[in-house]
Amino acid sequence: MNSFDLLRLLAATAVIFHHDWPLAGLPVRRLFSTDFGELGVGIFFVISGYLVAASWRRAPELRAFLQKRLLRIEPALVASVAVTALVFGAYATTLPLADYFREPKVWLYVVRNTLLYPVTYDLPGVFNHNPLPDTVNGSLWTLRLEFSFYLVVAALGFARLLTPRVVGALTLAAAAAFLVLHVARPDLRTGGLMRLADIAALNGFLFLAGAFLSLRDRPVPVWAAILLAPLLLTPAWIFGLPALVVAVGSLRSVRLPGDISYGLYIYAFPLQQILAAHGKLSFAAAVAVTAPFAIASWFLIEKPALRLKPRAQPIVDCQQP
Repeated sequence: MNSFDLLRLLAATAVIFHHDWPLAGLPVRRLFSTDFGELGVGIFFVISGYLVAASWRRAPELRAFLQKRLLRIEPALVASVAVTALVFGAYATTLPLADYFREPKVWLYVVRNTLLYPVTYDLPGVFNHNPLPDTVNGSLWTLRLEFSFYLVVAALGFARLLTPRVVGALTLAAAAAFLVLHVARPDLRTGGLMRLADIAALNGFLFLAGAFLSLRDRPVPVWAAILLAPLLLTPAWIFGLPALVVAVGSLRSVRLPGDISYGLYIYAFPLQQILAAHGKLSFAAAVAVTAPFAIASWFLIEKPALRLKPRAQPIVDCQQP
């Protein structure tokens, strides 16, 4: 059993820890040249690229590939946005409940976020007076980016271009775009289109680097991971992360009873906002209230949905009678 599930769990808790600070109205806690949230999301993208590329190679069929990706993301997401809008939102709103449920934005929140791309962050009367107002679940932006990268893998695979050479070239292009953006615009964190380009280049590099390391069919040398690890302490931290994540993730580990990382990720933010609204926000409290939802998500929704994934068809030797 490899260690990728354990790494995902650590990444999800790092994101929860990161969100505690802005949701309490405090400066973000930095980790050298990055922060815990950016690092946690980066780990997710490296692992995703590594495993999704491997998934295509095991079963290089477009329809089955997309079905598997949708079954991994959508069932738990639909449940999460419904619970957020209809339970958390109803609890937290300052509007009368009848007025709240008459608001089209409540139902559009579920529909738009289920569709991934037209992400909606606010609900009527919910968290308007929090330190970070009008943002019900700020974690959802990564899911549309993640699915976009899935489509890139599907397109490359369908075109028979999912090779180390092609993916390696795309990885270098993403790295170059990230470097150019940071040299040209050191103020990227102020927002706007340049910030969006920075996010796409950064996480695109991490996803593609994970896919490239998967397609190489060779383990990452321990010496390479050790040599690149110090980059995590520098502004070039993204270039040290992929080899380290894949090397550590490939190590043998204990088998976890379930993979609750996705549930932690999609439920934590709105629950942290509720805690912040009551002045009770802390990392320990956030993990404690989120864990039951994450556990229920895995055992009641995610694990059953994964059983519906199409299985790889055996290769038939047409020359046999």
